[in-house]
Amino acid sequence: MWGMLKNELTSKRSTIRDVAKAAGMSIASVSRALKDPSTVRPDTRAKVLTAANELGFQVNRLAVDFRTGRTHTLMVLVPNIANPFYSEFFKGIEEAARLANYLVLIADTASDAFREADYFSMLTSGKCDGLIAHIGRFPENVLELFAGESAGRFPIVSCNRDAGVEIPTVGIDNYGAGRQAALHLLALGHRRFGQIVGPMEYEECKAKHAGFVDTLLEAGISHAEECQAPGDLTIASGRAAARKLFGLHTPPSALFIHSDEMALGAIQELRSCGINVPSDVSVVSFDDVNFASAVAPALTTIRVPRREWGAAACRLLLAHMEGKEAPEARTLTADLVVRESTAAPS
Repeated sequence: MWGMLKNELTSKRSTIRDVAKAAGMSIASVSRALKDPSTVRPDTRAKVLTAANELGFQVNRLAVDFRTGRTHTLMVLVPNIANPFYSEFFKGIEEAARLANYLVLIADTASDAFREADYFSMLTSGKCDGLIAHIGRFPENVLELFAGESAGRFPIVSCNRDAGVEIPTVGIDNYGAGRQAALHLLALGHRRFGQIVGPMEYEECKAKHAGFVDTLLEAGISHAEECQAPGDLTIASGRAAARKLFGLHTPPSALFIHSDEMALGAIQELRSCGINVPSDVSVVSFDDVNFASAVAPALTTIRVPRREWGAAACRLLLAHMEGKEAPEARTLTADLVVRESTAAPS
């Protein structure tokens, strides 16, 4: 019975000739639109995709791969796929990749150098055509692949400034984000500040920290670096950091916290100790993930354009893969969103 069903499905499978007829185009035009979309107008590709979808047509990707030597697959590396930050980031990559007829594979490295090296080897062995890395520093055994004579050999884009190697990068103005947080809290009248920082081996966390501290120092706040606690961007680390900071003899009246998740943990811990946000302490966080506006109090946070970030990284990668002229670096701006977790000191 399965054999009969398989034969029936095969006999009804649409061909590229059927798509060309439905779209009113030549087979050659349809083939270019499906396999090399950058060579046709967007309206032409949209017309071809509409006809293909209506007919249930799928490109024989295996045949394309053998002929071109490409997999039409991109790899994305992140340290923690469970972090809600990445949902919009992935969407941006996926949307840009699909427009160029590429598929996307997502890998959770758990910040493990051996895992990262394994995934990088998929690029160097030709199992994917390009790679987007949203990790801290590249593993030492990977750095040599992207330095010296090998530089530029493998298509890769980093989403962190200090990946340990000079490669195309799309990043966020984290220093400017730290400045925005400090200026907002200063404008409210705060003078006792604290920070819950992310992993300081990451350039992005060092930049947030520096932007915040430098701005406070400019305002004459001399204790800017004394009142801070480390975290790892998780809810649990936010709770632990809040316990440390509010065990001090003179706790802060305002906090800059390097991620929304850590801010959520910190606020939970403060509430359990009878400390209210924002009447007792104001909180500015970073990311603006989906829950930031839904928690109580709604978070004042630095909004990262996560979908735009992913799309920009993907477009830059594709440009380098296709040999097009493209910038080696791009910096996106993150903007302050004021909600309920900040107020003037009581």
